[in-house]
Amino acid sequence: MCKIRQPEKTIFCLATLLIFSSGLLQAQGGASPSNTVTETRVVVGTSQTDSDSAIVIPPSTSVRIQLQRENNLGKAGSNTPPNWPGNEAELNGLKSEVQPWHIIVSYDQFDEDGDNVHSGTYEEFWNGPDKYKRIYKSDNLNQTDYGTSHGLYRLGDQSWPDSAQLKVREVIVEPFDYAQTLPGFNAVTVERHFGAHSLRCVQLENPSSKSTDPPQYCFDADRTALRYARGSGWLQITYNNIVSFGGRYIGRNVEVTNGGKPFLKLHVETVETIASSDADFMPPSDAKGPLGDRISGVHPRLIQSFPPKWPQSLRGQHISVSVNIVIGKDGHVLSAHALSNNAEEAKLCEDAVRKWIFAPYLVTDKPVEVESKVILTYQ
Repeated sequence: MCKIRQPEKTIFCLATLLIFSSGLLQAQGGASPSNTVTETRVVVGTSQTDSDSAIVIPPSTSVRIQLQRENNLGKAGSNTPPNWPGNEAELNGLKSEVQPWHIIVSYDQFDEDGDNVHSGTYEEFWNGPDKYKRIYKSDNLNQTDYGTSHGLYRLGDQSWPDSAQLKVREVIVEPFDYAQTLPGFNAVTVERHFGAHSLRCVQLENPSSKSTDPPQYCFDADRTALRYARGSGWLQITYNNIVSFGGRYIGRNVEVTNGGKPFLKLHVETVETIASSDADFMPPSDAKGPLGDRISGVHPRLIQSFPPKWPQSLRGQHISVSVNIVIGKDGHVLSAHALSNNAEEAKLCEDAVRKWIFAPYLVTDKPVEVESKVILTYQ
């Protein structure tokens, strides 16, 4: 078995497989919010959870992937249009044409033992992909980013937010971001049943393999509000307390679990339209920037990977090799340098990693090069 690991992210693979509410928000500036619809709470949990008052979705802790030569996905449900993530983004979250807006999200972050390790708030003022202000205030990160037509400027802590802190924004503002980075997948609509409840789900299936727990997005059966998302790794996201803002559905209470354990708990404190001027997005003189075309300290999303072709002579051995990489603006690996005393192991890992593909990393909506590190293990 091989294990491919990025910082804060681990992908397991077989050597023969291809890896791969209820509430009301106050709005200003002319927007008219809508009352929430009576809804059943969606939770990730076990069969012991009260299913009469909740849609209980089993936790994702494992997945089986089977290679297949023919694509039989049509038998599972109806195919959806290829541009469905963009269509759904027009109805859920805040991406694209809703502008300008202001949002405040409070969050709690948990470790593997379920302990609340960090708490804070995320605040954003948005008037376009190159005109925004994003503010993190927490016990371990305090910074303000200014997106401008000249690039990104940063005030306060200069480190990049970690993957959990970035997830705070993504799951609420751009909940279909992950789906839009997956290449070559078929989107198939199915109805999933959970006890007496059901959700309309769009499953993302790879034509060359079949997964027992593929990435998927589930909606209320009688409306288009996003209620559940199964994304990368073992991440599962539930959306409750749904409200309407600017014609979009937004979950005010959002929970993210990782392998069935708490990962993030989010609450939308405020979402409103605003009147803004260019001065509101002008970085102060002591802000650092613009940030360069090549950055480090971030974790681009891996969307396709291949394990090294380990020789039979290595059976029974435990190998761990770190590889420094540079990812290009198009997501392909520009260079790979393995840190190993064994020349054969180093070359195998470098050759494999050079074939990997990442989602392009965007800063002010423009792709940048990224310096990163991955760790490949074999045992």
